[in-house]
Amino acid sequence: MTDSHDFDVIVVGGGPIGLAAAYRCAKAGQSVLVLERFNFFNQSGSSNDFVRMFRTMYTQDFMADLAHDAIGLWRELEMDAGEQLILMTGLLNFGDPNYASGPEGNLLAPIKNLQRLNMPYRQLTAQQIQAEYPFTNLPSDFVGIFAPDNGCINVPLVLRTLYRLALANGAKMKSHAPVTELKVQDNGVTVVVDDGEPETYTARKCIVASGAYTNHVLAETQVQLNLSIWEMVYEYYAADPGPNGTYFPSMWFQFLDATGGDPARSNLFYGFPSVPWGPLNAVRIAVDNAVNIISDPYERKITPAARDLTNTADFVARHCRGVDDRPNYCGTCLQTNVPDNMYVLDYLPPSVGAGYRNVAVFTAGWGFKLVPLIGLILSDLVISGHTSYDISQFKITRPGVLR
Repeated sequence: MTDSHDFDVIVVGGGPIGLAAAYRCAKAGQSVLVLERFNFFNQSGSSNDFVRMFRTMYTQDFMADLAHDAIGLWRELEMDAGEQLILMTGLLNFGDPNYASGPEGNLLAPIKNLQRLNMPYRQLTAQQIQAEYPFTNLPSDFVGIFAPDNGCINVPLVLRTLYRLALANGAKMKSHAPVTELKVQDNGVTVVVDDGEPETYTARKCIVASGAYTNHVLAETQVQLNLSIWEMVYEYYAADPGPNGTYFPSMWFQFLDATGGDPARSNLFYGFPSVPWGPLNAVRIAVDNAVNIISDPYERKITPAARDLTNTADFVARHCRGVDDRPNYCGTCLQTNVPDNMYVLDYLPPSVGAGYRNVAVFTAGWGFKLVPLIGLILSDLVISGHTSYDISQFKITRPGVLR
């Protein structure tokens, strides 16, 4: 800790990315304060529910490289924690081989990256898919790619593990601490939180990892991002138990263009196997789409959009054997996007002034799969001023990101 600042690093956002960055900074000997707008482990942002995908099948070379690098960092985190954080079930991508592009990329294009990185995979026909998974009535021209180096992330355990490890390395945690002012100076930052009584903290550096609330945090800097926030629906369906019951051996994702000329009637569906830390004999199945799209998290409708629910339920009724055709329960989480569906992982733009590199920002994209890697990159940016990882695709100044 320096004489002139309360902390070396203030982390705004107590979700998985913020906690991972705090853990890395504290482990490197920095004095760290984490400010969380709500309770820790809340359901108000992007980290609701029990599971997220760790996947390595990417269309873009740079994303495939980062996912490949993340494998070792997940293992390192598991060693530090003494916990298994990912259940490596593998991932089956399947669908129309002519599907061009969407939020999750392309069906066949990841093969070149799997080959380049020497990662195992195998291709399946529609008949093989239906023999190995409880799917039915798939079009005969469907194809699949199964890659074993993918898995189900234990979301509650990851959050609590990162919180515990950050605390063990000396980080301070403060909940119910909404940031009302973030002031950037040449030699550091000043952060004001106000949950009824204002408090002011100073630090040499700041990490903003507040997801859908990023524009609220950055308001004082005059930087605003062009964010669209999807209220993503998740659903759990009861599946037949027992040795002859419904068994999804891995995660899966269907690639198929929307039908009927209706962009809201998405045919992008995904699912998880039943996991030991989740509801018994229940599988998560959902549509990779959102009817409710907002620009501010306080516009959140909270209640899942009926069309997203019925779209998924209709898919389950048509194509899943041994699964109830209505969900047992459901919810929503906030998925933050910029126009190109990529991350923002960078310093503030130079327009902020001389201290713009005192603040590193992460938001947007599907980040949980790379939590330990993004946490490391953010700690690199605020401690050493650079990172060895290629984050050139995630610049805050690229077209369309800044308002």
